[in-house]
Amino acid sequence: MFSLKNFGEYLLSVLRILVDERERGSKVPSYLSEMGLYVLYRQLPVGDYIISSDCAVERKNIKDFVNSVVEGRIFDQARRLSQSYYKSAIIVEGDVDYAYTTLKAGAKAFHGTISTIWLNLGVSFFFTKDEYDTAELLFSMVKHEQGEFKKSIIVKGKSRASSLSEKQLLVVSSFPGIGHKLAIRLLNTFGSIKNIVLASAVELSTVKGLSRSKAEKLVDFFNAKFEGLREPSKQNTLSLDKWKDFKG
Repeated sequence: MFSLKNFGEYLLSVLRILVDERERGSKVPSYLSEMGLYVLYRQLPVGDYIISSDCAVERKNIKDFVNSVVEGRIFDQARRLSQSYYKSAIIVEGDVDYAYTTLKAGAKAFHGTISTIWLNLGVSFFFTKDEYDTAELLFSMVKHEQGEFKKSIIVKGKSRASSLSEKQLLVVSSFPGIGHKLAIRLLNTFGSIKNIVLASAVELSTVKGLSRSKAEKLVDFFNAKFEGLREPSKQNTLSLDKWKDFKG
């Protein structure tokens, strides 16, 4: 006989994963859904995937990883992960040869980064070949944490931005090719996000560390027409708020 209590117990027995809203553009959540996980979307303070109360994961494709190393973002992200979840990890997706050939110090910079983060912050690194491989790894983690040890999902960590200045910095640092340091320089130079967006490539390139070619790409990004996105599939996707209602 159906009852809310039985339904709530059923939901708690289902393997699930909490996914940051920014990951909707990735194929990883849909692969996880196909594997049988309930995918719960939310804006997460830290990490891209919450596995359990103890475990969170940041996912980076190899190009994003290299950019985050060059711009220094990777260390701040790893620090916030380690402060919130004692079993945290970063998944690097793609061919690591790209990092060896792109980073200025090559393999030394690559190995130096991951070893420094692991030894100083305790954040582990995993390497996958593509999005499906990443999904399989995440699924294995969920099975271990929720299936074997029956751990629940808990969102931890401080919001990425609280003050107006922090929110402005968060927005600018999310622009392609712009990390934390460049974002500060841009805001200090132009004074507002509006002024940055309205600036020409020549004006943008006067900022230290922002080349003319990168400035032109930024202007192209600002002027690009939005082509729309498909509505996310509702299959195997459960509202976090509804899940909370049945939690206990």
